[in-house]
Amino acid sequence: MLEYEIASIIKFTLDSAGNPAPYYNEVKENFIVPSLYFPSPEIDTDGDTLSTYRMRYRWNIKVFHTTTEDAYSTAFAVLSAFKRARNLVPIINEEGQATGRFLRILDPEIKKIDSGVYHIVIEWDSRRPYEDPAPILMQEYYIKEWPNAPLYTEPNLTNEKIEEAERAAADK
Repeated sequence: MLEYEIASIIKFTLDSAGNPAPYYNEVKENFIVPSLYFPSPEIDTDGDTLSTYRMRYRWNIKVFHTTTEDAYSTAFAVLSAFKRARNLVPIINEEGQATGRFLRILDPEIKKIDSGVYHIVIEWDSRRPYEDPAPILMQEYYIKEWPNAPLYTEPNLTNEKIEEAERAAADK
């Protein structure tokens, strides 16, 4: 169930943010902007019932943009989409289609962490039986016919843009 939960949050977040470039393992040196970085979530556990345990996930998803205002705008669009959906994320299957089930997240937050960078804090509880079989772990995440997929294969940061940003940072 965990992989469906994570994939569903990724899809909902990317759709709500206008499909920016997604990064999952590490952000590359000349990464594409705007983009979202999905690191591994933090996990706390505790007992729930006699036959289940609870895992509380906390996911700090980073939003990168050319300006702080644009990063805020993107993060706020995602936050607002979660709230309009009443904190319910549609669970998707392997093909990226909604299953009719939902994951309830706790109230999301956004926070500025750097110039041009915000993060979206998503928390949710996942209850599991003690005898739960190990999930099949996701290696790659793709959604068929994603409208902006070609944008993710080519960086849109030219050397001129990088040098301009470095000069602007040095002038501060």
